[in-house]
Amino acid sequence: MTNKKRRTYRIFYSLEEHLEVPMFLLALLWLYLFIKELVSGLSSFEENLIYIVWVLFILEFVVKLVVAPRKMEFLKDNWITIIALLVPALRVFRLFRAVSLLNSVRVVNSTKIIRAVTSGKRFFSALQEAQGPAPKPEIDVGILIAYSKPENREALKAFVQQLQQDVCPHLEASTNIPWNFDITDEVRLESDVTMRPSDFLDSASQRMAEGPYDLVTVITDVGLMSRKHILVPGLSSSVSRTLVISTRKLTTTGRRQANLELTDPKVRFNSSALFLNLTGQIFGLPEKSGAKKGIMGIKNFDADLKAMPEYSSPEKERLRKKAPSLPDRELREGTWLESFIFHLLMTLRHPKQLFVPLFRNRALFLPLSLPGLATAAVAPAFILIFTAEIWDVGLGMTNFTAILFAVISVLLASFYLVSIQSLFLPRKEKRILTEHLAVANSVIYCSIFLACVGLFLLVGFLMLILEFYVFPADLMQTWPTLETGTIGLTEKIRLAVFISTVGVTTGALAGGLDNRAVIQHLALFRDRP
Repeated sequence: MTNKKRRTYRIFYSLEEHLEVPMFLLALLWLYLFIKELVSGLSSFEENLIYIVWVLFILEFVVKLVVAPRKMEFLKDNWITIIALLVPALRVFRLFRAVSLLNSVRVVNSTKIIRAVTSGKRFFSALQEAQGPAPKPEIDVGILIAYSKPENREALKAFVQQLQQDVCPHLEASTNIPWNFDITDEVRLESDVTMRPSDFLDSASQRMAEGPYDLVTVITDVGLMSRKHILVPGLSSSVSRTLVISTRKLTTTGRRQANLELTDPKVRFNSSALFLNLTGQIFGLPEKSGAKKGIMGIKNFDADLKAMPEYSSPEKERLRKKAPSLPDRELREGTWLESFIFHLLMTLRHPKQLFVPLFRNRALFLPLSLPGLATAAVAPAFILIFTAEIWDVGLGMTNFTAILFAVISVLLASFYLVSIQSLFLPRKEKRILTEHLAVANSVIYCSIFLACVGLFLLVGFLMLILEFYVFPADLMQTWPTLETGTIGLTEKIRLAVFISTVGVTTGALAGGLDNRAVIQHLALFRDRP
């Protein structure tokens, strides 16, 4: 390469680097103008500002084209950018009335965001880097032993070692990748009372981050209860990649019969079948029923099971297809911005694992299960509605201001609840964040956000009932601060929105949530094995 070409390349890359930030800021300005136009329209100055920004985009493209060492390749790599820059020009001529349809899309077609996505190789490389390095093709499983009685400790440890020896070869043969098992810790429980799988989630997520592990299994000797208040031998969470298995359910027999030992062959084979079933659930194998239901049809203890169970051929084939995506990506010692991007990208990789729990946990109705949160929101709202000042402020603001205030308050309230209650997993300080912990955190935040929306709707509905059926209509006219003559439906709805916004804020600040109670209601685990 000649010195002249080297100099040209250096100028081109230097120009691209220095223009990246100012052009991105112009894109943000353009996006603001786009939103403002949709909401309230633009002034003549803002209309001219749009054309100025558009011209600057064109100038930047022309300058890059002039400096580019290989102009044809540059044009080929940026053909969508060219279209995005030309589309707004059609508005200038206004030859046909149909062209006015471009008013609603002109910004989207011309923003820096589109140019960055379509023409910036740096964007894709940065996106790939933000997702973390591709993990090794192997599954690391951490096992946490949680025992309630000291005399059960060694028996549980031997049980886990036997379980590992039984399931590991079959899992490796089914997925064609190595599986590594590791006993991470042995934890003494405070009592032997029945627990929910979510009670172990904090400890399991902490071990997952410390490992880091792709899957964490909790083996406990206490009873395990589902969200439907049913005692079960084990439950799984595909969101957090956590299994919880109770040996109490596996060893318990009928009335007037001695319980089975953990070394009993029936317990051994049923526990292996249960582990494989729960693992299959996490990786998306469909459930089965019928005479030949196999591993994915196991629901209860099978006293006739006398051999190690295996996945069927179709199940093995599906596991092998999913095997490359089984190991989790990791974020190590990331900043808050890197952590946010990692959460977003990992959630986009697993949309099903976000929406299914949100549908199951009915987050909009979560405030009804958290009386502290609902009371802290409703109580001040009942007081505010009978004050003249709140009517004066509510009726004096515009609809847009009321909506914007409500949206910002709900977003901040949900973020405050998640952060102040330390609901993100793991709750202790962490340096490593795994892929499915990030997905679980997204489920937690979206659930709390929907809960705040549900609380907002609940308080607003109560305020409307008071305004229509309880509040004396003539009393409003006697308040000297109220200057409006008539108060219609729109004004009453706006006032209910304003009071509900204040209620959600006070509810978040003084709700007194129990983080364990919140996690229990989020449906991170299945309702049945």
